Amino acid sequence: MKSMETDKEQMGFWIFSLADPAGKDFYDKNADDKQIYYAVYIEKVTRTFPDQTREVMHLYDGAILLLDSYLMPIYYRLGFDGYVIAIAEKFCGSDEIRGLLKLVFFYTGPEGIIDMGLANDSQRECMELIYREYGLPYDDFQPTVLRNLAINMAFISSTVSYDAQIKSGHLLSYALQFMELVDQYVFQERRKSFYANRMGITEKMLAEALQFVYHKTFRDILVDRTLIRAMQMLVFSDKSMANIAQELNCDASDFIRLFLRHKGMTPGELRQSYRKIVESI
Repeated sequence: MKSMETDKEQMGFWIFSLADPAGKDFYDKNADDKQIYYAVYIEKVTRTFPDQTREVMHLYDGAILLLDSYLMPIYYRLGFDGYVIAIAEKFCGSDEIRGLLKLVFFYTGPEGIIDMGLANDSQRECMELIYREYGLPYDDFQPTVLRNLAINMAFISSTVSYDAQIKSGHLLSYALQFMELVDQYVFQERRKSFYANRMGITEKMLAEALQFVYHKTFRDILVDRTLIRAMQMLVFSDKSMANIAQELNCDASDFIRLFLRHKGMTPGELRQSYRKIVESI
Protein backbone atom coordinates (compact mmCIF):
# COMPACT_ATOMS: atom_id res chain seq x y z
CA MET A 1 0.00 0.00 0.00
CA LYS A 2 1.37 3.45 -0.95
CA SER A 3 2.26 5.93 1.78
CA MET A 4 1.04 9.53 1.73
CA GLU A 5 4.64 10.61 1.03
CA THR A 6 4.71 8.36 -2.06
CA ASP A 7 1.51 9.99 -3.33
CA LYS A 8 2.93 13.49 -2.72
CA GLU A 9 6.13 12.52 -4.56
CA GLN A 10 4.16 11.31 -7.56
CA MET A 11 2.06 14.47 -7.50
CA GLY A 12 5.16 16.71 -7.68
CA PHE A 13 4.00 19.31 -5.13
CA TRP A 14 5.49 19.85 -1.67
CA ILE A 15 5.10 22.34 1.20
CA PHE A 16 7.53 22.65 4.10
CA SER A 17 7.53 24.94 7.09
CA LEU A 18 10.65 27.10 7.14
CA ALA A 19 11.29 25.64 10.60
CA ASP A 20 11.02 22.02 9.38
CA PRO A 21 14.37 20.26 8.76
CA ALA A 22 12.57 18.08 6.21
CA GLY A 23 12.68 21.06 3.83
CA LYS A 24 16.48 21.11 3.90
CA ASP A 25 16.56 17.33 3.41
CA PHE A 26 14.23 17.68 0.42
CA TYR A 27 16.46 20.32 -1.19
CA ASP A 28 19.63 18.27 -0.61
CA LYS A 29 17.98 15.34 -2.37
CA ASN A 30 16.67 17.41 -5.30
CA ALA A 31 19.28 20.19 -5.64
CA ASP A 32 20.18 19.28 -9.23
CA ASP A 33 16.60 18.98 -10.47
CA LYS A 34 16.04 21.94 -12.82
CA GLN A 35 12.32 21.13 -13.11
CA ILE A 36 11.49 22.03 -9.50
CA TYR A 37 10.60 25.66 -8.72
CA TYR A 38 10.64 27.26 -5.27
CA ALA A 39 8.52 29.95 -3.65
CA VAL A 40 8.98 31.23 -0.10
CA TYR A 41 6.34 32.96 2.00
CA ILE A 42 7.81 34.70 5.06
CA GLU A 43 4.93 35.24 7.47
CA LYS A 44 7.09 36.73 10.20
CA VAL A 45 10.82 37.45 10.55
CA THR A 46 11.62 36.15 14.03
CA ARG A 47 15.30 37.13 14.26
CA THR A 48 17.31 40.34 13.92
CA PHE A 49 19.66 40.75 10.96
CA PRO A 50 21.95 43.53 9.72
CA ASP A 51 20.25 45.91 7.30
CA GLN A 52 22.35 44.67 4.37
CA THR A 53 21.27 41.07 4.99
CA ARG A 54 17.60 42.05 5.17
CA GLU A 55 17.82 44.05 1.95
CA VAL A 56 19.82 41.53 -0.09
CA MET A 57 17.75 38.52 1.03
CA HIS A 58 14.39 40.42 1.17
CA LEU A 59 13.70 39.39 4.77
CA TYR A 60 10.44 41.18 5.61
CA ASP A 61 7.19 40.13 7.26
CA GLY A 62 4.70 39.03 4.61
CA ALA A 63 7.27 38.78 1.78
CA ILE A 64 6.59 36.44 -1.14
CA LEU A 65 9.78 35.40 -2.95
CA LEU A 66 10.37 33.29 -6.04
CA LEU A 67 13.86 31.83 -5.79
CA ASP A 68 16.53 30.35 -7.95
CA SER A 69 17.18 26.95 -6.38
CA TYR A 70 20.78 27.71 -5.42
CA LEU A 71 19.54 30.11 -2.70
CA MET A 72 17.36 27.54 -0.96
CA PRO A 73 20.05 26.34 1.50
CA ILE A 74 20.12 29.86 2.96
CA TYR A 75 16.36 30.16 3.38
CA TYR A 76 16.04 26.70 4.91
CA ARG A 77 18.32 27.90 7.72
CA LEU A 78 16.10 30.84 8.67
CA GLY A 79 13.62 29.07 10.93
CA PHE A 80 11.04 31.83 10.36
CA ASP A 81 7.28 31.55 10.58
CA GLY A 82 6.41 30.76 7.00
CA TYR A 83 6.88 28.04 4.43
CA VAL A 84 8.45 26.91 1.19
CA ILE A 85 6.41 25.63 -1.75
CA ALA A 86 8.21 23.38 -4.24
CA ILE A 87 6.48 22.67 -7.55
CA ALA A 88 7.72 20.18 -10.15
CA GLU A 89 6.81 20.53 -13.80
CA LYS A 90 5.05 17.15 -13.71
CA PHE A 91 2.53 18.70 -11.28
CA CYS A 92 1.22 21.00 -14.03
CA GLY A 93 -0.70 18.41 -16.03
CA SER A 94 -0.79 20.38 -19.30
CA ASP A 95 1.48 22.46 -21.51
CA GLU A 96 -0.62 25.58 -20.85
CA ILE A 97 -0.25 25.30 -17.08
CA ARG A 98 3.43 24.40 -17.44
CA GLY A 99 3.93 27.56 -19.50
CA LEU A 100 2.27 29.68 -16.82
CA LEU A 101 4.44 28.10 -14.12
CA LYS A 102 7.57 28.92 -16.08
CA LEU A 103 6.39 32.45 -16.79
CA VAL A 104 6.05 33.13 -13.09
CA PHE A 105 9.11 31.24 -11.84
CA PHE A 106 11.60 30.79 -14.65
CA TYR A 107 13.44 34.10 -14.83
CA THR A 108 14.69 35.36 -11.48
CA GLY A 109 17.37 37.69 -12.85
CA PRO A 110 20.94 38.09 -11.65
CA GLU A 111 20.09 38.12 -7.94
CA GLY A 112 18.27 34.79 -8.09
CA ILE A 113 15.23 36.35 -6.39
CA ILE A 114 11.93 37.78 -7.57
CA ASP A 115 10.38 39.81 -4.76
CA MET A 116 6.62 39.68 -5.31
CA GLY A 117 6.13 42.28 -2.60
CA LEU A 118 4.18 41.86 0.61
CA ALA A 119 1.29 39.44 0.47
CA ASN A 120 -2.10 41.04 -0.12
CA ASP A 121 -5.34 39.58 1.20
CA SER A 122 -5.96 37.50 -1.96
CA GLN A 123 -2.47 36.03 -1.92
CA ARG A 124 -2.59 35.23 1.79
CA GLU A 125 -5.97 33.55 1.44
CA CYS A 126 -4.77 31.52 -1.54
CA MET A 127 -1.61 30.40 0.25
CA GLU A 128 -3.54 29.45 3.39
CA LEU A 129 -5.91 27.34 1.30
CA ILE A 130 -2.95 25.63 -0.41
CA TYR A 131 -1.31 24.86 2.94
CA ARG A 132 -4.56 23.58 4.43
CA GLU A 133 -5.38 21.35 1.45
CA TYR A 134 -1.86 19.92 1.33
CA GLY A 135 -2.12 18.88 4.98
CA LEU A 136 -5.22 16.76 4.34
CA PRO A 137 -4.93 13.03 3.65
CA TYR A 138 -4.20 12.34 -0.02
CA ASP A 139 -7.09 11.46 -2.32
CA ASP A 140 -7.64 11.43 -6.08
CA PHE A 141 -9.03 14.98 -6.05
CA GLN A 142 -6.13 16.60 -4.19
CA PRO A 143 -3.84 17.18 -7.21
CA THR A 144 -6.64 18.96 -9.07
CA VAL A 145 -7.55 21.14 -6.09
CA LEU A 146 -3.93 22.09 -5.44
CA ARG A 147 -3.31 22.72 -9.12
CA ASN A 148 -6.27 25.09 -9.35
CA LEU A 149 -5.12 26.97 -6.24
CA ALA A 150 -1.57 27.19 -7.59
CA ILE A 151 -2.87 28.54 -10.92
CA ASN A 152 -4.87 31.20 -9.09
CA MET A 153 -1.77 32.13 -7.11
CA ALA A 154 0.27 32.36 -10.30
CA PHE A 155 -2.28 34.64 -11.97
CA ILE A 156 -2.44 36.88 -8.90
CA SER A 157 1.35 37.14 -8.73
CA SER A 158 2.32 37.20 -12.41
CA THR A 159 4.00 40.37 -13.67
CA VAL A 160 2.57 39.73 -17.15
CA SER A 161 -1.18 40.26 -17.32
CA TYR A 162 -3.53 37.46 -18.29
CA ASP A 163 -4.79 39.44 -21.29
CA ALA A 164 -1.24 39.98 -22.53
CA GLN A 165 -0.50 36.27 -22.20
CA ILE A 166 -3.57 35.35 -24.26
CA LYS A 167 -2.97 38.00 -26.96
CA SER A 168 0.72 37.18 -27.40
CA GLY A 169 0.86 33.47 -26.69
CA HIS A 170 3.42 32.85 -29.42
CA LEU A 171 5.82 35.37 -27.85
CA LEU A 172 5.39 33.72 -24.45
CA SER A 173 6.08 30.33 -26.02
CA TYR A 174 9.24 31.59 -27.73
CA ALA A 175 10.53 33.24 -24.55
CA LEU A 176 10.04 30.08 -22.48
CA GLN A 177 11.63 27.92 -25.17
CA PHE A 178 14.61 30.26 -25.26
CA MET A 179 15.04 30.12 -21.47
CA GLU A 180 15.19 26.33 -21.59
CA LEU A 181 17.82 26.47 -24.34
CA VAL A 182 19.89 29.17 -22.66
CA ASP A 183 20.09 27.20 -19.41
CA GLN A 184 21.41 24.28 -21.43
CA TYR A 185 23.86 26.09 -23.73
CA VAL A 186 24.70 29.49 -22.18
CA PHE A 187 28.31 28.56 -21.43
CA GLN A 188 28.92 27.05 -24.85
CA GLU A 189 26.96 29.36 -27.16
CA ARG A 190 26.48 33.12 -26.95
CA ARG A 191 25.31 33.83 -30.51
CA LYS A 192 21.72 34.95 -30.92
CA SER A 193 21.61 33.21 -34.30
CA PHE A 194 22.32 29.84 -32.65
CA TYR A 195 19.22 30.09 -30.43
CA ALA A 196 16.98 31.54 -33.13
CA ASN A 197 17.96 28.74 -35.53
CA ARG A 198 17.33 26.06 -32.90
CA MET A 199 13.87 27.55 -32.34
CA GLY A 200 13.11 27.98 -36.05
CA ILE A 201 12.41 31.72 -35.79
CA THR A 202 14.17 34.92 -36.78
CA GLU A 203 16.53 36.79 -34.46
CA LYS A 204 14.13 39.73 -34.59
CA MET A 205 11.24 37.56 -33.38
CA LEU A 206 13.39 36.18 -30.56
CA ALA A 207 14.35 39.70 -29.47
CA GLU A 208 10.69 40.76 -29.54
CA ALA A 209 9.64 37.79 -27.39
CA LEU A 210 12.31 38.45 -24.75
CA GLN A 211 11.45 42.13 -24.59
CA PHE A 212 7.73 41.46 -24.27
CA VAL A 213 7.92 38.76 -21.58
CA TYR A 214 11.02 39.67 -19.59
CA HIS A 215 11.71 43.29 -20.62
CA LYS A 216 15.30 42.21 -21.34
CA THR A 217 17.58 41.96 -24.35
CA PHE A 218 19.22 38.72 -25.48
CA ARG A 219 22.56 39.91 -24.07
CA ASP A 220 20.97 40.97 -20.76
CA ILE A 221 19.66 37.46 -20.16
CA LEU A 222 22.94 35.77 -21.07
CA VAL A 223 24.75 38.05 -18.62
CA ASP A 224 22.15 37.39 -15.91
CA ARG A 225 22.35 33.60 -16.26
CA THR A 226 26.16 33.77 -16.19
CA LEU A 227 26.08 35.88 -13.03
CA ILE A 228 23.62 33.52 -11.31
CA ARG A 229 25.80 30.49 -11.99
CA ALA A 230 28.94 32.38 -10.98
CA MET A 231 27.35 33.58 -7.71
CA GLN A 232 26.20 30.04 -6.94
CA MET A 233 29.77 28.75 -7.21
CA LEU A 234 31.29 31.74 -5.41
CA VAL A 235 28.98 31.45 -2.40
CA PHE A 236 28.56 27.68 -2.07
CA SER A 237 31.87 26.28 -3.29
CA ASP A 238 35.55 26.81 -2.58
CA LYS A 239 36.56 26.82 -6.23
CA SER A 240 39.13 29.42 -7.21
CA MET A 241 38.17 32.43 -9.32
CA ALA A 242 40.23 31.02 -12.19
CA ASN A 243 38.43 27.65 -12.06
CA ILE A 244 35.00 29.31 -11.95
CA ALA A 245 35.86 31.55 -14.91
CA GLN A 246 37.06 28.49 -16.83
CA GLU A 247 33.83 26.56 -16.12
CA LEU A 248 31.83 29.55 -17.37
CA ASN A 249 33.96 29.72 -20.51
CA CYS A 250 35.15 33.23 -19.58
CA ASP A 251 38.57 34.82 -19.72
CA ALA A 252 39.71 35.59 -16.13
CA SER A 253 40.01 39.33 -16.79
CA ASP A 254 36.58 39.39 -18.51
CA PHE A 255 35.15 37.55 -15.49
CA ILE A 256 36.36 40.26 -13.14
CA ARG A 257 35.14 43.04 -15.44
CA LEU A 258 31.72 41.37 -15.62
CA PHE A 259 31.32 41.63 -11.84
CA LEU A 260 32.70 45.13 -11.62
CA ARG A 261 30.29 46.32 -14.31
CA HIS A 262 27.15 44.58 -13.07
CA LYS A 263 27.71 44.09 -9.31
CA GLY A 264 30.07 46.97 -8.50
CA MET A 265 32.64 44.65 -6.91
CA THR A 266 35.10 41.92 -7.82
CA PRO A 267 34.12 38.22 -7.60
CA GLY A 268 36.28 37.89 -4.48
CA GLU A 269 34.57 40.83 -2.81
CA LEU A 270 31.13 39.42 -3.67
CA ARG A 271 32.10 36.02 -2.24
CA GLN A 272 33.20 37.67 0.99
CA SER A 273 30.05 39.81 1.18
CA TYR A 274 27.62 36.92 0.66
CA ARG A 275 29.48 34.63 3.04
CA LYS A 276 29.09 37.27 5.74
CA ILE A 277 25.37 37.21 5.00
CA VAL A 278 25.29 33.41 5.20
CA GLU A 279 27.18 33.53 8.51
CA SER A 280 24.72 36.08 9.90
CA ILE A 281 21.88 33.71 9.01
